[in-house]
Amino acid sequence: MNKTLKYISPAKSFTEALPLGNGSLGAMVYGGVPEEKITLNYDTFWSGTGHREEKEVDASTLEQARKLIFEGKFWEAEEYMKKNMLGFYNESYMPLGSLSYVFEKVDKPEEYVRFLDLENAIFTSKFKNHETEYISKMFISNPAKALVIKITASGKDTLDLKVKLDSEVQHTIKTEKDCCLYVSGNAPSNVQPNYVACENPIVYDEKNPGMAFCCYLQVTHKGGTVSADLDGLKIQEAEEVVFYLTAADGYKKYNQRIETNPEVCEKSCGDQIQKLNSKTYKELEEEHIADYQAVYKNVSLELEEIENDLPTDERLKHVQNGKQDLGLSCLFFHYNRYLMIACSRKGTQPANLQGIWSESIRPVWSSNWTVNINTEMNYWLNGPCNLIESFTPFVDFVEELSHAGEETAKKQCHCSGWTANHNVDIWRQTGPVDGEPKYAYWPMGGVWLCSQSYEYYRYSRDLEYLKNKIYPSLRGSVLFCLDWLQQREDGLYYTVPSTSPENTFKDGEGHACGVSYMTTMDLAIIKELFANYLEACNVLGIKEDLIEQVNERSKLLPNYQIGRTGKIQEWIKDFEEFDVGHRHFSPVFGFHPGHSIKKTDTELVKACQKFIEEKVANYKQQIGWSCAWLINLWARLGDGTKANYYYEELLRQSVYNNLFDLHPPLGETEGEREVFQIDGNFGSASAVAEMLLSSEDGKITILPALPESWESGKVKGLLAVGGVEVDIAWKNKKPISISLCSSVDQFINIFYGNKKLTEKIELKKQEQQIIDLHSCEWI
Repeated sequence: MNKTLKYISPAKSFTEALPLGNGSLGAMVYGGVPEEKITLNYDTFWSGTGHREEKEVDASTLEQARKLIFEGKFWEAEEYMKKNMLGFYNESYMPLGSLSYVFEKVDKPEEYVRFLDLENAIFTSKFKNHETEYISKMFISNPAKALVIKITASGKDTLDLKVKLDSEVQHTIKTEKDCCLYVSGNAPSNVQPNYVACENPIVYDEKNPGMAFCCYLQVTHKGGTVSADLDGLKIQEAEEVVFYLTAADGYKKYNQRIETNPEVCEKSCGDQIQKLNSKTYKELEEEHIADYQAVYKNVSLELEEIENDLPTDERLKHVQNGKQDLGLSCLFFHYNRYLMIACSRKGTQPANLQGIWSESIRPVWSSNWTVNINTEMNYWLNGPCNLIESFTPFVDFVEELSHAGEETAKKQCHCSGWTANHNVDIWRQTGPVDGEPKYAYWPMGGVWLCSQSYEYYRYSRDLEYLKNKIYPSLRGSVLFCLDWLQQREDGLYYTVPSTSPENTFKDGEGHACGVSYMTTMDLAIIKELFANYLEACNVLGIKEDLIEQVNERSKLLPNYQIGRTGKIQEWIKDFEEFDVGHRHFSPVFGFHPGHSIKKTDTELVKACQKFIEEKVANYKQQIGWSCAWLINLWARLGDGTKANYYYEELLRQSVYNNLFDLHPPLGETEGEREVFQIDGNFGSASAVAEMLLSSEDGKITILPALPESWESGKVKGLLAVGGVEVDIAWKNKKPISISLCSSVDQFINIFYGNKKLTEKIELKKQEQQIIDLHSCEWI
């Protein structure tokens, strides 16, 4: 049961329901009896009208902020920026609708079970009632672009169902041909974030409406009858029913006019339904499984343990009570890979704060793309966990931002190139939002996005994507940074204004200040960008003057600094921290996820470890994504015991019963509540890969942070930098064999611990090499 989520009662809430998705259409299935409820989302369905508001900041305003900062008047600078340099809030990700149906003959359900099969991406629920067994199976097909549900009744009774479609946004419901039902309407023209108190947070403007949408349901049945009215569909005396649900909205591209006529979306959905009618349920299911497994089966992980058939929520309770369950650790890893495939496929939007699953019309933090850690963390797993196809939406997203962000760079920062700040929505807003400078003003967002986008190339070796999408974004970000960096009297260059995401220090008067110059994270992100740009130029054979400028500027950046307590500094000065246990690990970016602090930089690594230990010792609460970053850090430090401790700690404290990652309320803004946030799911999967495989160009280290309790096991299909698929088997905590298959011809050095195989391994493109490590010599 380590590849199946299983429960013996229906879901009572969103965070007990189970997710399905094909990257664009998402569903949360409750498995309810006698009433089933399925909430629906669509990746491009957002509030807003497509108009991007960009606040202009004149050069004198920016210079005044810089002057105050360089004079050490940090609090004054912060208040000045808050008044003069912040902008407008993002729009919000919308729920699309809901499908519900009532089993009208069911009154005493027994032997209930529901499960999500990760190997096939199919949800199933079963129960018995009066000598009749009811089985529901459902999946969301990527090839068919539809939710498909088959319900059967075998035994004494037949199926009597009452079916409804609904939506939280303004809508109308229509029926067609007695077997079709659809809901259509328009998204709000504006939705204010959940934490903003205002009189009219949800606005429908008839003169300037939001995008149109439609959900379209068709029913086929074996036996019995189907009738329709405005209350929905009524199915009577059927042996089998199949539902086909398609969806569409009026979004085209961020810079194109939206479609506001629901009839256009209705036609699009109807046309898609017609395409499905040429295939049987079995054909659709087989097509879905083949498409899904082509991605999912790239990787597998097995740890030696007795199979556990308990329901998933019971297993989770046992872990929360201190028991070990290696199978649950595996299940969580596979589930997180499943979630990535379900919410990010080629041609879709990238995973937002909640992937694609959100139930609220005012979701927490607008369910946007928060690019000061969360969006990037979503995609940490894609390279090492061999989910390259699901990585492409992120790269495409960054490419679009690189165009949208040119306006922000020009109007806000008076720089060439492009930039993005910490919040982005479907309309590709790149300027600072409103609120506080400590989080809103962060023009390094685009720079970090570029570095994560470059990871796609490092793992895939896709030269076309590098040349046509990644390199242009990199180059534009380099141009921005060269202009944004300001030279001081010491000859070095600094970013100013500068913040360390969402964190603050104490100034001389005890104020909590977020604004200074050249935070350690700014420095690390720029170092990463410059290194990636230079490497990309080398790979692509590009010769240009900009290369020399980057080389020269790199020499004139300040060094990383170690503070008075021996830990790496977060700010340019060794300020007193306002919250030592703050959730962000920003100053160790250069160590992870960045690469500018090498393991051979012993003093800096020691300072990073000191920072990590002191932060964790002062934690006020555990936050899922922060814990996931911590696991990655311990794995990169080579400490499998601590990495696994926090991996299990995440399961103990920071997941719901459906294994969604949990984000507790921070108590910093109005409207906060405990919420599902998907970054911790993806970040923890990345950490598992980091425990088992470490890589850089020409070098692979196997089992660099193997947990003590993972005594024997095997992993298949992890991807190393350079495009090398790696299988590893180990027994009694020692590797016994590896298999390598490269996407390009290359030579590789293999390391284990402090030892290296005596000879380099020559890999030929797409030729597998299996190495029995018992017979190998190490030096």
